[in-house]
Amino acid sequence: MSRLMKLGRLQRIERILYQNPQGLTIQRLAELCDVSIRTIYRDIKDLEQIFEVPLTRENGRWKVLRTSYLPPVKFSLHEAMGLFLSYRLALRYMDKQNPDLEEAWSKIGNVMPEPISRFFPETLEEIKNKPLDREYNRTVRTLTSAWAEGRRVRIQYLSSRRSTPKERLIEPYFMQPSGISHALYVIARDVEIDEIRTFKVQRIKDIELTDEKYEIPEDFDALEFLKNSWTIWSDEPVEVKVKFSARVASAVKEAIWHPTQEIKEESDGSVIWTGKVSGILEISAWIRSWGAEAEVLEPKSLREFFVNDVQKLAKIYGLSLTESASKQEGQCTVEIQDAKNFAHETP
Repeated sequence: MSRLMKLGRLQRIERILYQNPQGLTIQRLAELCDVSIRTIYRDIKDLEQIFEVPLTRENGRWKVLRTSYLPPVKFSLHEAMGLFLSYRLALRYMDKQNPDLEEAWSKIGNVMPEPISRFFPETLEEIKNKPLDREYNRTVRTLTSAWAEGRRVRIQYLSSRRSTPKERLIEPYFMQPSGISHALYVIARDVEIDEIRTFKVQRIKDIELTDEKYEIPEDFDALEFLKNSWTIWSDEPVEVKVKFSARVASAVKEAIWHPTQEIKEESDGSVIWTGKVSGILEISAWIRSWGAEAEVLEPKSLREFFVNDVQKLAKIYGLSLTESASKQEGQCTVEIQDAKNFAHETP
């Protein structure tokens, strides 16, 4: 029998088992593949040892462990390119090495055509050059297994308000990366207080996968939960208004920064960006990235946050500020007076 025929049969057995989650007996597999029972036993051994397909036997039936394995997936060139671009984007926000991502990237790179494939080794090196945190990767893997298998996890969590970790029993509902802090978060139900909370994965100091099962409520919608967040925080949303100068107006209009955004064009070429956003601190990083081209109009608390920020920056760079509160339209004006002639001090 040719190796090609055997490979085809192995792929067929794998596909049949995956399509029958209740499992199949050896006799039934032999009938479906039209081979002997002894041959099927050899094939199962090859699937496990050579192709690393996770198989288990329960009550005389062989089945694939679906929670830890996915069957081969075929991608078109354009679908694979979508993954390529997603990986490149993810790489910008990764601050740790991810062996699972490396493996997935290698598999896709091996089947991509030239000249695209030549860039895969370079991207792989970028991933490998990031620091390796084995405990962090173990935590991510355990959370992934818990989510897929519907099993509670016991964690030691060090919140930003505590000096020592606290034990929590959680039920993972969703995992979400943050582009602001380069961090990964798990949205989970805290069993003790019966509330859905957001946990920063990096603050999980120890993790244990339990045998306690759970089900994600049918009415839980992760996208709805995160709808108003800028990246991850989901507190009470507030309306944010930011005025962008005419110089950057076109760039602001070119993208959807938030699902609730509305953009109004002004006669001077500037635009007013409005959105209902959770997580004021998160959106402040985005606003700050536009520098002096962005002015916060609302809410007042966020505007005052930026005024205080300007004052601190002025102090750092040796500038003095004269602050005058304007009663008109409830806005605050900050004027910078050059205490030191910066141009003369620059060599």
